[in-house]
Amino acid sequence: MLLVSMIAILFIFSLLGMEIAWAIGLAAFGYLTLAQFTDSFTPMVLFAQQMTSGVNSFVLLAIPLFIFAGELMNVTGVTRRIVGFAASLVGHRNGGLANVGVTANFIMSGCSGSALADAAATGTVLLPEMKKRGFKPAFSSAVIASAATVGPIVPPSISFVLLGAIVNISVGQLFLGGVVPGALMFIAMFAITWWICRSRQYPVETRATGSERVNAFIEGIPALIAPGIIVGAIIMGVATPTESAAIAAFYVLFLGIFIYRNLSLVQILNAASHAAVATSVIMLTVATSKIFAWLAVKENLGVILTDAMLWVTDEVWALLLMINAMLLILGMIMEILPIMLILAPVLFPLLTGLGIDEVHFGVVMVLNLMIGMITPPIGLNLFIISSIGGVGVIDIFKEAVPYFFILVGVLLIITYFPAITLFLPELFFDR
Repeated sequence: MLLVSMIAILFIFSLLGMEIAWAIGLAAFGYLTLAQFTDSFTPMVLFAQQMTSGVNSFVLLAIPLFIFAGELMNVTGVTRRIVGFAASLVGHRNGGLANVGVTANFIMSGCSGSALADAAATGTVLLPEMKKRGFKPAFSSAVIASAATVGPIVPPSISFVLLGAIVNISVGQLFLGGVVPGALMFIAMFAITWWICRSRQYPVETRATGSERVNAFIEGIPALIAPGIIVGAIIMGVATPTESAAIAAFYVLFLGIFIYRNLSLVQILNAASHAAVATSVIMLTVATSKIFAWLAVKENLGVILTDAMLWVTDEVWALLLMINAMLLILGMIMEILPIMLILAPVLFPLLTGLGIDEVHFGVVMVLNLMIGMITPPIGLNLFIISSIGGVGVIDIFKEAVPYFFILVGVLLIITYFPAITLFLPELFFDR
């Protein structure tokens, strides 16, 4: 009864529009309050203890550092240079600036690790230009919102850092596990964009000359080598994911101060303050979700969920299909962070007990929840692009439907062909 009450409080407050961190915290607090009057007495002091332990993790230090690096990238013009490089490569092909957006987001994903950061950065640069070229605003917004979902799949990834901390998985292996699935997402979205733009006869850009491509590549080199530095440091054992995040932030600082020479102290402080605010929201959600997850485990939510699914079927392929469907639905009505924090401790023991590799399922889970970023009513990519482009969320989603289905197709391929995900982790790690 207490478990049902806690979940009900969470959904009621969420549907009322309350910030998810407060909704989760109040749901957990409501459980503890009701528990004082039942036989399931639980000390109130656990609320503070579990919240504190939830954020007391060295791995989580990577989050503010990656966010800080992403903020600095926008200030120093790294985003603009990446878009310019992508335009020199694919702007003249069917898809024009739309596929420049897809390509730029794929490259950006190797730097920021955040879908929202990538959507905001590339959307700010490309949406006005696409409107000038005659692209339908809703379609332009849908392309950028959908393309940004690859951000947390290609390393580095804030979502993988969080998941690694939650269920104690190697973040380095998760990073490598996301490389090939991220490439498949890029190819699939590039292809569907090419087909749509060709059907609608959207304009293309003038083909860049050889010298223009060389110049764009030279301009983009410093940004393009950032992912290699971050992932290479982890693979070679030079740095942990947290330390690699610090390297990324220092590298972008170096670019802005010594290479591009366009970074001032005021801009650095502003980037740091924005990173601090964004991190505080994430950490508050982590803290409140920790106590919620602890209470859910105490109430045997994992056992209940496991028994329910195994009652339906004990076939691994069917269980994976059920879990994917559940995550897709939850991704439409909840944010990715609380879903991972609450369900990962429940789902991972179940699936690893059935022989599913934890790195494989980690990539599947994050990819699945990324699709929720382009589905209403909680699709955050839709909202951020809506605010930038001035287009209604539902209008954007209607244009994003083909991308939704193509990404679900990639999700199913990744789910049932684990070798795609595990190829690189097995190549570079002793597993």
